[in-house]
Amino acid sequence: MKWLRNWLEIIIGACLVVLVTTTFLQVVFRFLLKIPSPWTEEVTRIAFVYMIFVGAVLGVKNNAHLVVDVLGKFTFGVRKTIILIGYLLVIGFVGVFTYTGLMHTIASRAQTTPTLDISMMWMYIIMPISGVFMLYYLVRTLITEMRITPEGDDAV
Repeated sequence: MKWLRNWLEIIIGACLVVLVTTTFLQVVFRFLLKIPSPWTEEVTRIAFVYMIFVGAVLGVKNNAHLVVDVLGKFTFGVRKTIILIGYLLVIGFVGVFTYTGLMHTIASRAQTTPTLDISMMWMYIIMPISGVFMLYYLVRTLITEMRITPEGDDAV
């Protein structure tokens, strides 16, 4: 069941495989066979969008987004307050992103892709889904951060 712990990496890897394969097919169809293949562009775009948003979830899960750490100069209480405010702001932003992503997904149900003729909802659905997972990992990390005591031990 170790693969289940790496489910985000597996999805990103699958998206990358689809992206590379369809891009390769597009080059082969267009330049070698002289046959236009517009469906490959749409599949590539969808795979790229999914890879980016799942990658954002992975970044939140691993706390791997860009950070400028200047909090070491403050006392423990001030640091903890700044961290709390920072997490609450990010959680608020991701909450708004998730809600507006859901509204955009619902609004795009009737719109279809030009070639594949599938609902654009399938391209946009990753926004609220990734938002929910980012919120989960942000809240989980915030709880962990708030349990840290001045000595570095977790609160009991």
